[in-house]
Amino acid sequence: MVMNSKLYDLFSKIVSRITILILGILTFFSLISTTFVNDFDEVYYTGDLGLIHAFSCIVLFLLILLLHSRFRFRITDRTLVVFLLIMTLLTGVFLALTNLQPRFDQREIRAVAGNLSVGITDDYLPGGYAEIYPYQNTLILFYEMIIRIAGFERYIVIQYFNLFCIVLTEAALFLILKRVTPYFREIMLGVILFIPYWGFAGFLYGIVPGFCLGMWGVYFSLSFLQEPKMIRAVFAGLFMAVACRFKLNYTILLFAAVILIVMETIKSLKPVQLLLILSMVLFFILSGSLIDLAVKSQIDHPLTDGIPGIASMAMGLHENEHRGAGWHDNYPENTYQKTGYDAFKTAELSKEDILASIRNFKEHPVYMAGFFIRKTASMWNEPTYYSWVSQQGRDEALDKKIFFPGIPFVTGSMNILQTFLYLFALLYFILHRNDTDFIRLFFALHFLGGFFFHILWEAQSQYALTYAFSLVPYSTVGMIEAYRRILALDRKKKLYLIVTILAAGLILSVPAVSSFLTLNRDNLRYAEYIKAPY
Repeated sequence: MVMNSKLYDLFSKIVSRITILILGILTFFSLISTTFVNDFDEVYYTGDLGLIHAFSCIVLFLLILLLHSRFRFRITDRTLVVFLLIMTLLTGVFLALTNLQPRFDQREIRAVAGNLSVGITDDYLPGGYAEIYPYQNTLILFYEMIIRIAGFERYIVIQYFNLFCIVLTEAALFLILKRVTPYFREIMLGVILFIPYWGFAGFLYGIVPGFCLGMWGVYFSLSFLQEPKMIRAVFAGLFMAVACRFKLNYTILLFAAVILIVMETIKSLKPVQLLLILSMVLFFILSGSLIDLAVKSQIDHPLTDGIPGIASMAMGLHENEHRGAGWHDNYPENTYQKTGYDAFKTAELSKEDILASIRNFKEHPVYMAGFFIRKTASMWNEPTYYSWVSQQGRDEALDKKIFFPGIPFVTGSMNILQTFLYLFALLYFILHRNDTDFIRLFFALHFLGGFFFHILWEAQSQYALTYAFSLVPYSTVGMIEAYRRILALDRKKKLYLIVTILAAGLILSVPAVSSFLTLNRDNLRYAEYIKAPY
C-alpha cells in the first residue's frame, strides 16, 4: 500500500513539473511574441512588447483591488446562469446576423453528406474526399441526417446545434469542477468567458460537439471513480468513444482519462475502476464498426483506410513559406495521389520523408531549434486559437465591415488574455507543485498530451483550442491565489513588486530577445498585410 502511494505521489509530481516547464515556455513566448493567422491560413510571427503585458498585469490587479474594496462582488449560481445566458444570446444573434457559410473541409464534408443524402456515392471512390479521409465519416453521417431533416442550405441548424453543445459543455464542466474544487464557481465564470470556444459555434468541423461529449465522458468517469455504478461506466465509455469519432484528436482526452483511471486504481487498489477503461475501449471499437456499417449500407463499393496517419507526421516536419511550420501543405494528399491511392506506398514514402527531415535537423541544429520554436508558436501563440480567423473569408462585405477592421482590437485584447491564461496557470502549478491529487491534474494531462502530440503531428492554432481551455481552471485559481498573496503584502512590498514586474517587462521588450527566438521575422510582412487587405 505504501509503495502504491509513493508511486502515485511520484507521478503526480512529475506531471506538475513537466507542466511547469511547458507553461514556462509558452508564457515566455506569449510575453515576447505574437502569432497571427489570416483567412488563407498564412502565418505571421511578430515581435511583442513584454512591457505591455507587465503593465496589463498591474492594471488587472489594481482593478481587482478596487472592485473588491468597493463592491464586494460575490459569484453565485445565479451569476453564472446570467453570464451563460448573455454569452448564449450574443452568440446566437451573431450566428443569425452573419449567416457565415462553411469553407474548406467544412464545405467538403457537407458536400459529401449532401451527395449521400440523394444517393450519390462518388466521394467514396479512390481519390474522393470521403475515401481520402474516412475518419470524417461520423461527421458526414451526422450532417446527412441534418440535411435530410432541414435541407442542404440550412447549415445554420448545425451552427445552432454547436451553440447548444457549448452550453452543454459548460454544464458538464460545472458538474466536474463542483466535484474537485471549492473554487468551482469562480472557475466557471472564467470558463464561460473563454471567448475563443464560443467563436467556434459557426465552425462545422466536429470540434464543439466532440469536446462536449468528451467533457460528459469525463464527468461520468469521475462519478464512477467516486461511486462505482455500472450505468456511469457505460455512459463514460459511450460519450468518450463518440467524442473520439466526431474528432480523432479527442483520443488524447481518452488517453488522459485512461491514465487518470490507472493512477486512481493504483492509489485505491480497487480493480473495479478498470471497468471504465474496458467500457471506453469496447464502445470505441463498437462505434467504429457501427459507423462503417452505416456507410457501407449506402455505398456499393468497399471502404478503404484512406491516407495513412504517418503522412501527417511527415507533413508536421515540413517548413512552409507562408503557412506555419508543420501546418497543412497537402503533402499527404499529393503523395497519396502520386502513388495511385495506395496506402502502403504512401506510408513508405512518408517514412522516407521523415528520415530526410531528421537528417536535415541533424545537419542544421540551429535551424531545427528555430523550426520547433516556430511550430510551437504558430499553434500556441495565436491569441484567438483560430476562432477569429474561422469567421473570415466567407463573406467579403462582413470582412470589410467587421472582421478585418476588428483584427487589431480582437487579437490585441486576446493577446493580453492569452498571457494571463499561461502566466496564472504557471503560477498555480508553481504554488501547487507538490499536489498529489491526480484528479486535479486531469486537465493538465489533457493539455500535455496535446502539446507533445502536435510537436510531431500537424500543427494549427485551432488544434490548441481545447488544450488551452483545459488551462482555464488552473489559471483562474492561480489568479485568485496571486491576488490574495498580493493583498497580504504591505505597501512597500507591493511597490517593490510593481517595480519588479515593470523591470521584467522592460527587459523582455528588448528586440534582441524575440530576435534570438526568430519569432519577429515577419513584422514588416504583417504590417503590409494590415495596410492593404483588399
